[in-house]
Amino acid sequence: MKTAIKSLIIIAIIVSLSILSIVCIYYFREENSLAGYRSQILPSGRSIKVTSFHLAWGVEHDNRISNNDCFNLEYVSSVTGTDTQARDREALEVFELIRPISEQWGFSRATIAAFQSVEHKGTYDLFIFRRMPDGKWSFTQYPAKVFVND
Repeated sequence: MKTAIKSLIIIAIIVSLSILSIVCIYYFREENSLAGYRSQILPSGRSIKVTSFHLAWGVEHDNRISNNDCFNLEYVSSVTGTDTQARDREALEVFELIRPISEQWGFSRATIAAFQSVEHKGTYDLFIFRRMPDGKWSFTQYPAKVFVND
C-alpha cells in the first residue's frame, strides 16, 4: 500500500514538472525562436525579415519545365506606404542575396515576394527577375494577393 502511494506521488510530481516545463518554455522563449523568419541587414542599412527561401522547380500543370527552375525568396519589406520606387530599390538589394547562387546554378529566373507582415495576409509585391542572354538581370513587379477573397 505504501509503495502505491509513493508511486502515485512520484507520478504526480513528474506530471506537474512536465506541465511547468511546457508553460515555462512557452512564456520564456526567445522572441525570434518561433517567429519563422531570419533578420537580414541590407547594404543600405535597412533591416528585413526573410520568411522563406527555397529552390522552386519549374512545374506547370504536372509538366516539368526545367527552364523555369529558380530560387524563391519571401521577405517582410521595410518600406511602408505606396513608394513604389523605394520598394523596387529594396527588391534589387534583396535580389543581390540570391543573385550569385542563381547564377552559379545557371538559372535565368528568380522570384522575390515582398510582404507587409510576417503573417502572409492581404496584398504583396511579386518581383520576377529574368537573366538576359548578355548576363544582365531585369525584373517585372506584379501586385498579388495571398487569397482571392482578401
